Amino acid sequence: MGSTKRYYSLAEVSEILHVPEHQARRWIRLFLSLPPHKTLRIPAEALPLLRKVREGVMLYRLRGEELRAFVRGESPSPERQSPYPDYPTILREILLELNGIIDDLGRDDM
Repeated sequence: MGSTKRYYSLAEVSEILHVPEHQARRWIRLFLSLPPHKTLRIPAEALPLLRKVREGVMLYRLRGEELRAFVRGESPSPERQSPYPDYPTILREILLELNGIIDDLGRDDM
């Protein structure tokens, strides 16, 4: 069930993203062009972009121009290829291997 909220506060966004408020504020200022207000009102449409920023920072440890390219959906050029592996794919492969080992162990018991 989706939310019908149109705007979120900084505290709500930081809670949704599971990051401190100062980090959420920094990402909002860097990646969203919001008019200056005394209090930040983050539109609901901006949440997917902020989730993409979080994924790039937390999962792939991207920074600077690499992070901006990741958020825009651009693939990095070969000389700027990220040195970090694709962790979700690696974890899926490990899980498949573990399931295979568990299946083999279960057959040996019979």
